[in-house]
Amino acid sequence: AGMVEHGLSSTAMVEAEVLELDEDLRSFENDELVKAALAKGVDLRKYAKSVDDELRQVERDSIMDYIHEAEELATLHTQIKQCDGILDNMESMLSGFQGDLASISAEIKHLQDESISINIRLRNRKAVEGQLSDFITQAVIPPALVTNICAAEVNETYLEYVTELNSKVRFAKQEGAQRTMAYRDISTDIEKLRLRAAQRMRDFLLQKIGTLRKRMTNVQILQQAVLLKFKSFYAFLLEHAPEKAAEVLEAYNTTMSAIFLRHFRAHLSDLVKCRVDHASRAIVIGEEIESVASLFSKSAAKGEGAFKLGERGHVLDAMHTPIIPAIAMRQGASVYEEEIWSSTCTLLVDTVCSEHSFCVDFFGGTGASGNCENVFGKTLIHLLEHLEAYIGGTYDSIGLLLLLKISGAHDSLMLLRGVGGLGEFFSHVCKLLWERFYALLEHQTASITKTGNPLPTSLDVHPLPVVRRYAEYCASLQQLASGNVEQHVNRALTTLRAAMHTLLVARLGQVLRGSRKKQAIFLINNCDVVLGTLRDNGVGGEDTRMFEELLENNKGVFVEEVLAAPYGRLIRFVKTTEQPLATGGEAAVKSLDEYRQLEPIVKEFHANWKRGIEEINVEVLKSFANFKNGMEILKQTLTQLLLYHTRFLDIVKQLHPDGSSSFAKYMITISTIMTEIKTYSRNY
Repeated sequence: AGMVEHGLSSTAMVEAEVLELDEDLRSFENDELVKAALAKGVDLRKYAKSVDDELRQVERDSIMDYIHEAEELATLHTQIKQCDGILDNMESMLSGFQGDLASISAEIKHLQDESISINIRLRNRKAVEGQLSDFITQAVIPPALVTNICAAEVNETYLEYVTELNSKVRFAKQEGAQRTMAYRDISTDIEKLRLRAAQRMRDFLLQKIGTLRKRMTNVQILQQAVLLKFKSFYAFLLEHAPEKAAEVLEAYNTTMSAIFLRHFRAHLSDLVKCRVDHASRAIVIGEEIESVASLFSKSAAKGEGAFKLGERGHVLDAMHTPIIPAIAMRQGASVYEEEIWSSTCTLLVDTVCSEHSFCVDFFGGTGASGNCENVFGKTLIHLLEHLEAYIGGTYDSIGLLLLLKISGAHDSLMLLRGVGGLGEFFSHVCKLLWERFYALLEHQTASITKTGNPLPTSLDVHPLPVVRRYAEYCASLQQLASGNVEQHVNRALTTLRAAMHTLLVARLGQVLRGSRKKQAIFLINNCDVVLGTLRDNGVGGEDTRMFEELLENNKGVFVEEVLAAPYGRLIRFVKTTEQPLATGGEAAVKSLDEYRQLEPIVKEFHANWKRGIEEINVEVLKSFANFKNGMEILKQTLTQLLLYHTRFLDIVKQLHPDGSSSFAKYMITISTIMTEIKTYSRNY
């Protein structure tokens, strides 16, 4: 067994050596020199011996080279040792330098800490020096300051003394200062100086305010050039003597209140002397009478222009240009109330804004907050009294609308400038104006309702003065219907429109119900007046739509009625036979009684058609006051005649398609009628 194991191990070793040999052979196979030797067929043993000999020769040559260079190597060895010594010395020196630098760094840090400490002490000492210097300065009252405060003239130089005293008074009020001995020494003197300075400044300001009362004084120049220079006086009083500041403020408010009241009262009084009234109670749209006979008389022209806006609307364009009463009186100018109110509101807004700006600068926010009420309270009351007196006696609703628009515009201007105080005033003004406006609207509506009550037995077909006045009034209202009055005006127009429609259609129109033609002419003429007036003034709206619809409806009625007189038989024939002909044909028409009238109708039309057109032309010219409107109706009438005749010819052609009827020679062609119609068109 042992031998077997030994044999197995030997075999394994041999196999390992063989494997190792294979690896060496693969390595040699990849070697370039071995590849070259094998390629040349060289004996490897001899080649290996040759290589070994070459290696030994190289070794011997290397030893000989070393022996030849021994001295230089020894010298190099000596130099390396010397360098090591020098480097050791340098290392020692650098270590010493490092120690020195560490010591110096410590000294620098120590000096830096000392410097910081010294700076802190210096700042503290300077702060103490400053506070102590301020304290000493404030604690000492120079004799010159006492003399100047008590005896010097109060002028611009006095402001410097007040500033110095103000700083000392503030110092004395500090809690820290009051605990010092110095305060106990100077407190009495400072208090005396405070009282003396406050009294002198109070007297000075009251004296300057008193100069505002002088007549012909330009208040704004005095405010800007004098009072604002001394606004620090009031600031001193407000801080250190509030009771005297209150006296100054009260005196100023009282003085300015009287000044502004006097100015605005004079302004209104002078302009009222030039005022003209535009309407009275008797000037209404309708007629408050028992009979309608005067509706068409010359008295209907009464109040001509009372309902027109006209040039009065220009006041809205020149709203912020006040009227100078002296010039207006010298020129003998006539002004309406809206011009007076516009001028007054412009002055009021400008004055309030200017006064607000001054009070903010002089009195500060506290004094300015109650400025409008305290300074302008009496003025606003006077303006309201003036307006109430005018409103109570006026019947000029157009003027009221102008006043409303003017008031709203000035209220918006105040908001735009960022100044309050007049909002409640303008709101109250608008409330008063709207109440009166609606009362006058009811007055005008009632006048329309009362017109023609009781109804007349006869009625002319030409336009009524009441309708013309209504049209002018509506045009004026619509021209003003914008901005803050639009909704109210639209409601007013709705009320008036309903009343006028009732008057024309339901009441006066029924007077002519026996003649549909006259009724149509009456409504056409009156609707045309309304539409023409609205159109001339560049307005429209619901009034235009309603009257246009009423106009078109009655144009159709008139056309049918005016054609019925000369061409009634032809029109009835067309209307009677068209439907049976369309549904039952020729036989259905020939069975009708109207068919037997065909030939007489043709002959009658042949004989009278030109005269009929002439009669229609005369009727139109006589019936309609507006020539342009009459020509449009004439064209519409003749066009409708042409359409009826065309339909008539179509019916005849279907009944007699071969044209062999006995009345064929009496048939009038369409071209003939059109030629005649063109003749009338050329005439106009």
